[in-house]
Amino acid sequence: MKKTIFLLSLILVSCGATMNSVLPERLTENDIILEKEYTKEIGSPLVTKGDFLQQKAVKIKNMKSFNISMMKFPYSVGEKLPLNGQNSSYYFYYDKSMSRDNTYQIGIAENKKTGEFKSFVNSYSGGFYTKDIPEFEYEITKFTPNDCDNCFKQEFIYNGRVNNDLKFVYREYVDNLARSSFTQELQYDIDDSNIIGFKGLRIEVLNTNNTSITYKVLSTFE
Repeated sequence: MKKTIFLLSLILVSCGATMNSVLPERLTENDIILEKEYTKEIGSPLVTKGDFLQQKAVKIKNMKSFNISMMKFPYSVGEKLPLNGQNSSYYFYYDKSMSRDNTYQIGIAENKKTGEFKSFVNSYSGGFYTKDIPEFEYEITKFTPNDCDNCFKQEFIYNGRVNNDLKFVYREYVDNLARSSFTQELQYDIDDSNIIGFKGLRIEVLNTNNTSITYKVLSTFE
């Protein structure tokens, strides 16, 4: 019995698995084809242009609650875990906010050789440990972090119609794409012209009603 306890203690105090960071890919978004007809609802961006980050991620579609290394696994159904680390054996999907100074991680590990997914805990003091995830179902998807150094994003949003006036909201996002850094409300009288513009953007308004707008983009933001 003493030998068993001694061996277990050796496993628990061993150093954690070496993990190399996987950085998000930086992409440019320009979701509009010029001269193509679009219909969008009120509150929807008509044009979006800018930079953003994207990571491969695992979305948990089904999972039974369980404990790993004497604590409750901290994720739930519906969450996306981005690919934030790897080594020669595994890809590691986890939320960095759950980490402590890069000395502790908890999440889902993908075996590079077998493709098998298991939960994992990795820490300097406690070592590396994996465990089966009960009733686990997943989807490989994409994750977009909100914090993006030197990123710049623009949106032009339809905000409804009052008589012959069309309302829009222009938003700019810098670095933190979760919160706009600049917002301006705009209004156009389509009796004057059905071509509206702002910051190089030119939109031809084809039709509007109580819920949507149909339009073409003639030129995008400069």
